[in-house]
Amino acid sequence: MNLTGHLRCFVVVAEELHFGRAAERLGMAQPPLSQRIQRLERELGVRLFDRSSRKVELTAPGRLLLDEARDILARVDRIYSVAERARLGEVGTVRAGLPSDLGGRVVAALIAAFRARRPDLR
Repeated sequence: MNLTGHLRCFVVVAEELHFGRAAERLGMAQPPLSQRIQRLERELGVRLFDRSSRKVELTAPGRLLLDEARDILARVDRIYSVAERARLGEVGTVRAGLPSDLGGRVVAALIAAFRARRPDLR
């Protein structure tokens, strides 16, 4: 099972609460999307959605798992982003020499600002 692919499907269905719209957003047909959700439900051992002919709703376990799925997918996306920057040679270590009389708070603020802008660098 492609867990990240299945989690992406789960998140999109949870956002749309409609399998047809979710399938369209994902660029796939609705039957394979339904099958992926069913496989994920079997793998996790919980029902993620209550389905009827008129509506789709998240179950209590589905609501609990939605934020976790989003967090996992954000981390996976970050891994790919860091890998791409590494491939392009944009990841590395920066060393800086600073005068000893420069205040510790100033240095800490500079480092924090730099790390916020470039978390891929150390």
